[in-house]
Amino acid sequence: MSPFHLSVPCLVLGDRLGGERQYDVLVCAERPGRLRTNAGFDLHVEHDLAVMERADLVILPSWEPDQQPSGLLIEAIRAAHARGATVVGLCIGAFLVAASGIADGREVVTHWRWADRLAAQYPKVDVRADVLWSDLGDLVTSAGTAASLDCCLHLVRAHHGVELAERLARSIVVAPHRSGSQAQYIPVPVPPDPSDDVIERAMVWARSRLDEPISLDEWAAAVALSRRTFTRQFRLRTGSSGQAWLLRQRLDRARLLLETTDHPVERVATDSGFGSSAALRHHFHQILGTTPQRHRQEFGVIS
Repeated sequence: MSPFHLSVPCLVLGDRLGGERQYDVLVCAERPGRLRTNAGFDLHVEHDLAVMERADLVILPSWEPDQQPSGLLIEAIRAAHARGATVVGLCIGAFLVAASGIADGREVVTHWRWADRLAAQYPKVDVRADVLWSDLGDLVTSAGTAASLDCCLHLVRAHHGVELAERLARSIVVAPHRSGSQAQYIPVPVPPDPSDDVIERAMVWARSRLDEPISLDEWAAAVALSRRTFTRQFRLRTGSSGQAWLLRQRLDRARLLLETTDHPVERVATDSGFGSSAALRHHFHQILGTTPQRHRQEFGVIS
């Protein structure tokens, strides 16, 4: 396996903030001891599959698609899932998720390069290669490499709130949030100079004005594009519409304000650009499946 795949959950969920530890991360293997990687060095793993018997979160960071998993490993995954643990398959770890049967009839995300093979090998699974990650509650899967970082940051955000996830993202110098619905592969060249990335400039402009109404015409004009050209380039650059992206940014701003301030919900709605508490509650329920008050109770740090 690539050690990068294993290092992602260890980096994101391990103790990197210098504060209270949020996760107790243990690495296990069916046969503990010395394990080979494809990077020119070996790993030493101390724990066996018994640790999965008490884990709340079981992460399958990779797999070899040509290898059939043993009955012991499959049973350990099924037992953890049946007990209530959330199972996470990162990149081609989705092959192990599919082999266990816990994803039959359900959606699984994997790296676009492996999607056709996964679908052919496990026809009962609905394979997606058009998004970064998918969270079904008890089952979370992601595309490869950098998308694994996005997926693990999403787990921190879901378990411990926006503020902690954003502090963690800053500490490891990655983007604080890419929506799971963003496309894996964006067929647009990387600009030779970052200042040439007009959509990135548009994002910065919008983020600084989330508390204001932002029309598509005004947004496009801010970066000297027509509305039609801006809409097309934004989707090519991000895989989503400008309005969908803007809504997610407003939701993140609202979540952060709920976690870190004691402002009334009406003010939170205004400061994050929703205009009214009713609109804020509507989007919280529709997209996050909760309410602003419940989010504050769960993640708020203001007593």
